Amino acid sequence: MEVLCSLYFLIISVTTGACDIVLNLTLREEEPVSTLVGNVASLSGLQKNMTPEVFQSLRYSFLDQAKTDDLFRIDNEAGDLLTNAVIDREKQCGFNQDCLFKFDVAAHSPVYSRFEILSVLVTLTDINDHMPTFPSSIVNKTLSESAVIGTTIQLDEALDLDSTSQNGIQSYTMITADSPFLFSATKTSEGVSLQLKLKSAINRENIDNYELIIVAVDGGSDPRTGSLTVNVEVADENDNSPQFYRDVYDVSLREDRDVGFQVIQLTATDKDIGANGQVAYKFNVRQSFLAEINEYFMINETTGKITLKNKLSQNTKKRFNITVDASDQGKPPKVSQCIVRVSIIDVENNKPVVRITLLSGSTGAISESSSVGTVIAHVTVEDSDSGSNGIVTCQIASDHFQLQTVLNRGYIVVISQPLDRELSDKYNLSVECSDQGLPPLSTLSTIVVPIADVNDNAPLFYKTLYQASIRENNAFGDGVTQVLAKDRDLGQNSEIRYILPLESKEKLAINEDTGVITANYRFDRENESSYSLLVLAVDKGDPALTGTATIQLTVSDENDNKPTFTVPMFQFFVMENMGPQLKVGSLSATDLDEGNNQKILFDFHPNFKNLPSSQMPFEILPSGSISTRRDLDREDRNKYTFDIVAIDQGIPRLTSTSRVVVYVADQNDNKPFITFPLFSNQTVSVSQLAKIGTIVTQIRAYDLDETGPNSQLRYSISAGNEKDVFSIGETSGSIYLKRTYEITKNTPFKLRINVSDMNVSHMQSSFQDLTIVLTLPPPTPQVLEDGGTKNIIITVAVVILTIVLSAVIITVIIILRRNDQKLLQSKGQDNLVKTMYSLPPLDGCSPPSLDKSPSDKVTSIVDSPRKKKGVSFTFEEETTQIFYSDPMDQGQRGSGSYSRPDNSQILNSLFVDGLGRSQYKQQQDNMSDSSGEVTASDSGRGGSDLDLSMHLSKSDERHPRRTFKFRRNPDQGLHRNQYENINYVNTHDPRSDNQREAIPPRPPRLSCNSDTELQFHSEDSQTNPSYV
Repeated sequence: MEVLCSLYFLIISVTTGACDIVLNLTLREEEPVSTLVGNVASLSGLQKNMTPEVFQSLRYSFLDQAKTDDLFRIDNEAGDLLTNAVIDREKQCGFNQDCLFKFDVAAHSPVYSRFEILSVLVTLTDINDHMPTFPSSIVNKTLSESAVIGTTIQLDEALDLDSTSQNGIQSYTMITADSPFLFSATKTSEGVSLQLKLKSAINRENIDNYELIIVAVDGGSDPRTGSLTVNVEVADENDNSPQFYRDVYDVSLREDRDVGFQVIQLTATDKDIGANGQVAYKFNVRQSFLAEINEYFMINETTGKITLKNKLSQNTKKRFNITVDASDQGKPPKVSQCIVRVSIIDVENNKPVVRITLLSGSTGAISESSSVGTVIAHVTVEDSDSGSNGIVTCQIASDHFQLQTVLNRGYIVVISQPLDRELSDKYNLSVECSDQGLPPLSTLSTIVVPIADVNDNAPLFYKTLYQASIRENNAFGDGVTQVLAKDRDLGQNSEIRYILPLESKEKLAINEDTGVITANYRFDRENESSYSLLVLAVDKGDPALTGTATIQLTVSDENDNKPTFTVPMFQFFVMENMGPQLKVGSLSATDLDEGNNQKILFDFHPNFKNLPSSQMPFEILPSGSISTRRDLDREDRNKYTFDIVAIDQGIPRLTSTSRVVVYVADQNDNKPFITFPLFSNQTVSVSQLAKIGTIVTQIRAYDLDETGPNSQLRYSISAGNEKDVFSIGETSGSIYLKRTYEITKNTPFKLRINVSDMNVSHMQSSFQDLTIVLTLPPPTPQVLEDGGTKNIIITVAVVILTIVLSAVIITVIIILRRNDQKLLQSKGQDNLVKTMYSLPPLDGCSPPSLDKSPSDKVTSIVDSPRKKKGVSFTFEEETTQIFYSDPMDQGQRGSGSYSRPDNSQILNSLFVDGLGRSQYKQQQDNMSDSSGEVTASDSGRGGSDLDLSMHLSKSDERHPRRTFKFRRNPDQGLHRNQYENINYVNTHDPRSDNQREAIPPRPPRLSCNSDTELQFHSEDSQTNPSYV
């Protein structure tokens, strides 16, 4: 055993670690049972770490016997790892280069409580135990004898079942010498291409078949070979004429012969075969005395036998020269001739006696595999006559047999051409013997020679390619098709069984007897729509022969896949006011099915179907094209969201649903709307003594178009200011007193106000008249000297009373504020007031979110060239206030807030009433003819009219930016839905004028500042209403 180990096994390495021991062993395949692989006890090295007593007490066993597949066993005491079966590497590992068996062995001592796990890796090495094998050991090929040099014949390569490349096929060679073919083996990406190439011309009449031996050699240390016999049959061409044995035949005919007597048997042979070699006989139509020849003689077109047609008479001429034509059946036919000279005599004679004896025994059958030259029969001839009448010669009428003389023993019949039972299962052997008497007498003897079958024909399918189909998602056992083959052999050689190759059995099963093929697999057309499989027909001869056919299996489709939209959601943009039938966009979806199952139609989801155009201004064509049903108005609605379905046309129909969002883009289709002045209130007044630069009033207007040039307004005075008394802020709309103007009475100035947007290509404008009355100051009352002291006292009293009331109000405010803060701290919920306004998102940013905690602040800082003004927003738990103050423009502004009824609202009301009511009333008064009088406090205005006018113009046109910063809660992501549904509140109360209640507020423009901060920018001047 140790010697065997040294010869067949090699221990590669032993790896030990702190926690495991790995043993690497090597084993050759096909070793007998009980072959020693290695001793795990000695190889483990455990003896180094324990005493001999402990090491000797160790017992060895597999931790998991299932991992060894019963291929190995281990000696419990000695630790010998032995094979438990003959292991075939190709069976265990296929064609993998590495073949490893991994399992664990437990080494444990029942005495000393020791336990170790040994990891064993057995590498199974390949031996050259398989020889190369061709798909078929014999291959029959056909090549025309007219084939040109260079014609190739393709052969199938051999297969070696050894799993390593070293033992695989290394070379091919042709061992047949003296053939007109060259053999080549070329390696390709798909394997090895084997070819036979014609190197010289071939002639079927010389050699009609070539047997070539191709040998495949593998690369083992003891190379093994496999051979392929290639039978190349040379196909015939009509290149030979029929040939008679002689050019002239001399025949003597007694005049007393009966009608039907055979005058001569002519035989012409044609080296061609088939129709090219079939010979027909006839009398030449161009010979002399044709009519007389036809009167007494007739010729059999098939056999060439000339017989007596009519009884000869004494007046019949004594010599006939008959020209006979022999032609084959080729296209065109080839013809040859011979002359039969018939001499008429009247001498009596005895016929020879002919006996034919077959040498094949009682059956009389001759094997079709018998070679040329084989003797099949003996012919005995006897003639009782003497002299020339007793000299007998014989001839045979057959293309496959010939006579050979045996000295003084008659004749033997030998095979002259190969026999083929499938072409003819029997032959009529006719031997005619004639003496040399005058006239000569002859005897014709005929026997039937049966041909015995050998297995020389492989089964042949009725079709080389079977087209079959099966529906996907089929059931196991569903029928696919039936294949049928035939075998030209007889008996057991023709009995056929049908087989599928191993790779096809995963998907199909076949009945060996009937050839019925059924499904052994559930097909899925979307994974693979067609399969090309081989089927084999094997006969039961010895050796068995095989025929092949191809099954082209097509998997037909079922509607098992829903349509899939190309995008999760469709977004389209359409311009407003473009009319109906405007194409918005196209839907697209795919379906993995085919045919009608793949055709997709689009429609509205049932929840959105059949809605009136006022609710659903779109229509969907079955092709998926979306178009408008009516005009769209962005100011009415700027976004439409609806669901659509994609429906395939299969049975049953399958559907998928998606969402469509259509954004309506803005056109400049709205004129600016002037809210002041109005037709009912378009008069303001200003005192003649007002300082230059005093704001007389402010033009208020807005535009419903989308934020941008379509809604940015520009103010101008188009008429009525010919005397240049007033100026207007181009972007603010504030009207200033530009210069002094001397009047003697109240003087009205009727100004034509023009408000236009900033769309360059399509500007919209509105006009309104405004009357400004320049009033004289009221007369100054005469103050008596004794009343001066009284006026001072009254003034001081009013001041003191105002201070006291202010202190009381401030104290009340502080107390109420503290109460509100305590109340807020006692509640733990966030009750923000959110108002709704839909704003389409801008590229690169999202609308702001108001989902903030109660402590979040939204602040606004407005930079002004005059005095800093601010807008502050505080979102608290019980109230949401928006307060706006502008020291420069208090006379024309109010303060607006929205809050729940609590202390903060009361405080805001007190604050507004106490600090701004008088100015607010003054602003309302300025709308009448008698309101807004301004009394100058200083007759010296501290500068020229021109300087003040220039200063006002520059300061008004600086376009201070108001920035509204919305800070995002770091705990929340910046999602689109956090900023939708925000309603923007106009802090300039639109209800101060009756005609403004139905006017929607103007939203600010949205821009992006950073990842965590969004800003609203207002391009309005200081005196414009502020929007949030």
